[in-house]
Amino acid sequence: MGNTGYKSFTFLEKYYIDDNTPTGETKPNAATDPDYIAPALDITSCPPSSRYYNTQQSKTVTKNNCETGYSGSDVTLIAYENQFVSNMSITDANNQALAWLENNAQIYANNIGVCEIVDDSNSPNPPILSSNLSAEGTIINLSWTIPYDNVGVTEYNLYRKVGLNGDWALYIPISHGDKTSFSDNALEPQTIYYYRMTARDAAENWSNFSNETSQITAESGPFCFVEGTLITLADGTQKPIESLELNQSLLSAEIETLNDTNDVTKLYKWSCNYLSENRITSPITKINVLTADKTIIINNGLLEATPSHSQLIQRDGVWKFVPLSDVIVGDILYNAEREPVPITSVFINSEKRKIYPLTLSPSHTYFANGILTHNVKPVDV
Repeated sequence: MGNTGYKSFTFLEKYYIDDNTPTGETKPNAATDPDYIAPALDITSCPPSSRYYNTQQSKTVTKNNCETGYSGSDVTLIAYENQFVSNMSITDANNQALAWLENNAQIYANNIGVCEIVDDSNSPNPPILSSNLSAEGTIINLSWTIPYDNVGVTEYNLYRKVGLNGDWALYIPISHGDKTSFSDNALEPQTIYYYRMTARDAAENWSNFSNETSQITAESGPFCFVEGTLITLADGTQKPIESLELNQSLLSAEIETLNDTNDVTKLYKWSCNYLSENRITSPITKINVLTADKTIIINNGLLEATPSHSQLIQRDGVWKFVPLSDVIVGDILYNAEREPVPITSVFINSEKRKIYPLTLSPSHTYFANGILTHNVKPVDV
């Protein structure tokens, strides 16, 4: 602490009155003692330190604790001249004032400011909407900007149109004004989807429609087997799926008791009490490589494919195609020798695996590790 110019006394010493000599007795110089001696100004031997004071400073903030539909007033808090002192510099004193304003201005404004009804006759700006397709081609991810509005956006309406000639319809209301993304997974394969949206503010004003954005889903999605799966070629030999090539012919089966096997949009409806099938060959028209986050393992590795892969099974005497994730112990598979193969175990594998989606023509059936299967997903009802 800087010197004030005052000399204080720590102890009092007792003297004889007659000759003014010390008696040798001392005691503390306490303020409660009747003999207490107050500090004396002595700027000669105790020159005071320099003292610096702040200049006037201020900070203006807006009251921010008003209810929805109201706006807060601007309030100014002042640190008056000479309110803060420093032994170092005027700058230091001003910095003390500024720190005090920073810590107290908002509290002060919220306490003494006023709330006024907002005249909100203007609609929010339209959101700016964008989209992208997931790597698998089965999910459309939407994102948008939070549009400007003087009282703030509170919700959105997302509209969707399926196909070029489809009709626009409200798809989903989004009740959080700070939300900026949505993922649509209720999609059909190889279909174009259009999206647009509007925003609403606290005064129930709706914006104009945003821009439109669109995406086309994948032809059949990531519905296939993992690397190492042996695929039966037209000549009856087998080859690992990762070694297959375009135009290479695979052994396929036309199932006469399941009509229009290649009509993938109706695959989930097909069922029959018995199988009647003819062996044909189908060349590979498209092959891809993707990564799957989850696979289903049947009979300790007899089959391993993505959960949505379509698999022919017999259950309760009925043959049908189901997603691999829906098979259960006791279902029956069908092999290349036209023999039934009971399912004895079903496990979920969460390790990443490479998969190889195939497209064939004219039939989409083929044999994986000797089991008759299909390369598209059943459509959800």
